[in-house]
Amino acid sequence: MRAPARLIPWLLPLLASVAHAQVINDVNRPDNARKVRVEAADFQRAQPVAKHANNNDLTDFGRWATYTKGLPHDEVGDTAPTDYDPFLAALLSGDPSQLEAVTLGGVRRFVNPQAGFSYVLEGADPQAITMRPAPDFDSPEVSGEMDELYWMSLVRDVRFDQYFSDTTIAQAINRLNQLRLYRGAKGSNGLVTTGTLFRADVGNAAQGPFISQFLLKTVPFGGGPLASESDINPNPAVEPTAHQPVEQRLWTRFPGDDRVTQYAEWRNIQNGAAPDDPVDTLEDFDNTRRYIRNGRDLAEWVHFDYPLQAPLNAALIMARQGDFLPDGKYDSDPKSSPRAEDPNNPYRFYAKQEPFVTFGNSEAQSVMALVTNTVLRAQWFQKWQTHRRLRPEEYGGRVHNTRVGPRGFPVPFELVNSPVLPLVFARNAQRNLERGLPGGGTYLLSQAFPEGSPLHPAYASGHSTYIGAGVTMLKAFYADFPVVRPQVSNADGTALQDYAGTLMMFDELDKLASNVGVARLFGGVHYRSDHDHASRLGELYALRALQDWTRLNPEPGPFGNPFPGYEVRTLGGNTLQVSANGPALPNHVSAVNHFVLVDRVTGNAIPGFKPLYNGAVIDLSDLKDAGFEKFDILASTYPPTVGSVRFVYDGTAYTDDTPNYSLDGDPNLPPVDLTVGTHSVRATPYSASAAGGLGGVPLVIRFTVQQ
Repeated sequence: MRAPARLIPWLLPLLASVAHAQVINDVNRPDNARKVRVEAADFQRAQPVAKHANNNDLTDFGRWATYTKGLPHDEVGDTAPTDYDPFLAALLSGDPSQLEAVTLGGVRRFVNPQAGFSYVLEGADPQAITMRPAPDFDSPEVSGEMDELYWMSLVRDVRFDQYFSDTTIAQAINRLNQLRLYRGAKGSNGLVTTGTLFRADVGNAAQGPFISQFLLKTVPFGGGPLASESDINPNPAVEPTAHQPVEQRLWTRFPGDDRVTQYAEWRNIQNGAAPDDPVDTLEDFDNTRRYIRNGRDLAEWVHFDYPLQAPLNAALIMARQGDFLPDGKYDSDPKSSPRAEDPNNPYRFYAKQEPFVTFGNSEAQSVMALVTNTVLRAQWFQKWQTHRRLRPEEYGGRVHNTRVGPRGFPVPFELVNSPVLPLVFARNAQRNLERGLPGGGTYLLSQAFPEGSPLHPAYASGHSTYIGAGVTMLKAFYADFPVVRPQVSNADGTALQDYAGTLMMFDELDKLASNVGVARLFGGVHYRSDHDHASRLGELYALRALQDWTRLNPEPGPFGNPFPGYEVRTLGGNTLQVSANGPALPNHVSAVNHFVLVDRVTGNAIPGFKPLYNGAVIDLSDLKDAGFEKFDILASTYPPTVGSVRFVYDGTAYTDDTPNYSLDGDPNLPPVDLTVGTHSVRATPYSASAAGGLGGVPLVIRFTVQQ
């Protein structure tokens, strides 16, 4: 019998070598991993340091001009120094124990005041990006914002498809077009129309129906089988299937169910008391789930949503619909790789590999989900440690007391005398009668939610922040393509019906950003500027995070060249190539504050037209008698120096790269002479020259010139 075989001694090293060849043991990997993190951190640290500033309303006016909800309040809604001062000191201390010592006025607790002190491991630090100060308490911008919110509270139950025929809607449009400063979406002639009413002036949000496809279409959880062979070359009438389709019908409140309309109720809510009527019982809701068809439905969608919800639904819809691009190439493994890939996705150029963990659906959905949380840390620093802006429901109490006493507040004359207030008073009186509440009418801003706003300051909107970040990430990983079978809600919201028109995915993402932010306005819990600046802060944060993310993946770009970065269409309309070191991104959200009419010769402001407001009348003969002959229009920006400002004057575009930014600053076009008639001017700031880089918050006005 033979003895057991023994390995020949010289064979042992060879077998060990073969065994080691089957795995990778890269001794340099830990150092390389550290290098990636350090280089990303060094890049972010090298960016200009943000300087935070608020509107100084606390010093200029008093505690009542700032956020105090949740603290004890007196009869006119003011807070005593003994309650407010420790509260403010605790917010700025970064010490949770100091906040635990603050006296609450009710049972509700402040929402996460410490979040802005936290750190992140990708993108900009939460305190490294900023926004301009919120509009002053007594400013024309606040006046216009509250005017709009009052109108929105009156038309919550008007269906979006009835805007062209409803009389209150017509009144609202007429009033918004009269406001000195109003930033909602407008038509090319500078007027609010039924097609732009209440939409955000962001990207292509004004295209098509009011509600984004991403808030209507069935959400496909899982890829799902083919419905038929025709799906491979899809018929627009055939919806892509899914293993777990989730309809987007929701429980919504009954028509007319406005809350916080009575003064004693309002004061209790400001103290942080729980509402008398519970917020989570089905008795308060319509017993038929409905698709979103009006402002009340839209507000209720953002009442109970999670930050991940809207962008995740959009991601799943885009991924599944992208599997059915009309090119005869059905994706047989839809779970892993998006057919509608970003143009720079390296897997577009591979024949034997497809993406999943990197550059695929897994990465797109994961990174999108990540930034919906980390960006909120940046916004929470703005809310609690910088601005502390009072909520619209708080401001409504100031309006009420100014109109009826016993104490007046410096509410702008334009708002105090708005034609909307008598309508609000009558509506609230009727609502209080229906609810059996004493006191008659009020000038309070009614709330769509029984508890009113959350217990954190208004500026800026958390919803708008995370949706701005989420849609930016989706644009980075996917390509634009037509929506398969676009749909709208039927009249009663019980079913979807086909929409006769073409809608593009990226436009619908812009609209989703508008819808989610504007929904909070319909709820009465945010101002328009809360949305305008927050959605762009979210976009900025997402772009900064993408700059770090490009360092992580090993795949080269097309034809073996370095990966050029993600191609992203911004809310300002530009398309950026976002790589590890570019483009140069700002540390702030820019904005056009107002316009100024100036003397073209001296550059000095013309008396009476600093600022130049919407609806202004410029009498040339009076100005010529005063010695002025030639005129120019400047755009005042935040910050004072930006990369450029793009003007659109009566349909013609002008770009000025040099402060002070003016219509006449475009070296390629002749100066603009003010002619008799009505004109519109729109101005948008950009972070780079020639209207390049990242766009900021625009402003549009109309004015009339007469001889």
